[in-house]
Amino acid sequence: MHMSDESGDNRNAIDLAQRFEKMISLNDSYYFDMDQLEEIIDYYCENGQLSQSLNVIEYGYGLFPDNMTLMLREAQILTGMGQLTRALKLLKQLEKMDASEEVILTLASIYSQQREHAKAIKLLQKALALGSSEFADDIYLEIALEYENMQRFDKAQETLQEAIQRSPQNEVLLYELAYVFDINEKSAEAIEFYQRFLESFPFSFPAWYNLANAYQKIGQYADALECYDYSLAIQEDFTPAYYNKAHTLFKLERYQDAVQVFEETYAYEPPQAPVYCHIGECFEKLSQFDKALFYYRKSIQVDEYYSDAYLGISITMDLLNKSGDALAFIERAIEIEPENPDYYLFQMEFLKKLNRLDEAEAIAEAVMVKFPENDDLWLDYSDIFFQRGEFEKALSILQVGWQHCPQSNDIGFRQVAYLHQSGKQKDAEELMFRMALRHPDGLNDLEEYYPEIKQNLLYIELRKQLLS
Repeated sequence: MHMSDESGDNRNAIDLAQRFEKMISLNDSYYFDMDQLEEIIDYYCENGQLSQSLNVIEYGYGLFPDNMTLMLREAQILTGMGQLTRALKLLKQLEKMDASEEVILTLASIYSQQREHAKAIKLLQKALALGSSEFADDIYLEIALEYENMQRFDKAQETLQEAIQRSPQNEVLLYELAYVFDINEKSAEAIEFYQRFLESFPFSFPAWYNLANAYQKIGQYADALECYDYSLAIQEDFTPAYYNKAHTLFKLERYQDAVQVFEETYAYEPPQAPVYCHIGECFEKLSQFDKALFYYRKSIQVDEYYSDAYLGISITMDLLNKSGDALAFIERAIEIEPENPDYYLFQMEFLKKLNRLDEAEAIAEAVMVKFPENDDLWLDYSDIFFQRGEFEKALSILQVGWQHCPQSNDIGFRQVAYLHQSGKQKDAEELMFRMALRHPDGLNDLEEYYPEIKQNLLYIELRKQLLS
């Protein structure tokens, strides 16, 4: 085994490990005290030589039979190696001899790996009750994560809030709570929590940042921007706040401002592919297509597999009426990320613009099998036949789509257009009436797709009643 030259403590560990290896090769037996054995075990663990560290433990038992430290280390290493049954047996023995915090926590981690989350939580709570405050935050976090694994987000939230009350400065706990609020779609509750929290801790930048994200989630963009600014006033190099602030400005269609905020991040970290890609998108929205293409290409220079940049180029090419070029770039995006249904939508759209309807149809048929739950794909698939004047076929495709996506208002309104176009006036009006009561805004999409509907008297009446 080759030992590299290192200094200090590590040098000592290397010397001990060399001494141990020399002893093995000479088939001799040397004395090591307990501290020295632990140092050798640590050294091998840090270098990923787990089976070698087990050999040291085995030798250690000869010098110190039934030593609890050695038993615990063995259990921890076996856990790391995925030998959970052996580790569990050892730990249960140990628990009878000495139910220390470390023994209990190692046991809990095994139950967690075995997906026995309730058992793990019980042990973690037991460890918490032992009262060593040093690891309390970590234990609370582990309990919350176990509840998350069980999809018990209410209990995870409760656990984290209790932990934050004890340790309000712990950023990890604050971020985890934000995640739980988010996954549970409790933005209003998150806002209330962080506002209260900030009354006591006004200089907590994670709290301002998480509050901003909650505002952004419910579309209160002005409030979100203000909170991102507070967060950055406290911690000016916190780049996630810049990115999310820029996204908020993008949603407000303040594209030039968004670019400026993205560029502010350059001072703190070199721009990655997503940043260049987002800047490209801002210029695309501003119809500054040369700049858009420049930034999309920069994105690809940083990461040639960043598929969204190829998508950006394809959309820009299409806006420049170069659908052939657009097609080549969207095909590259699909090569990189074949599981993204949006890319196929653009591919079909470009093919339709090039009047290559047969190719669009072949792609649609293949893609529908992969993504039957995607209502946009059903709309695009049926539109191919609508463009050909095959209204019955277009309608039958949408009916299959509606079985896969029964909640889709878009499919309902699109059927109205097809029924109306194929002369089924009464059916079209019945469906339009039902759909408009459920989702009045869909009337706007209907008109955009099928402007002829503007002549329909029921349509005019529904708009007046529901949207005025």
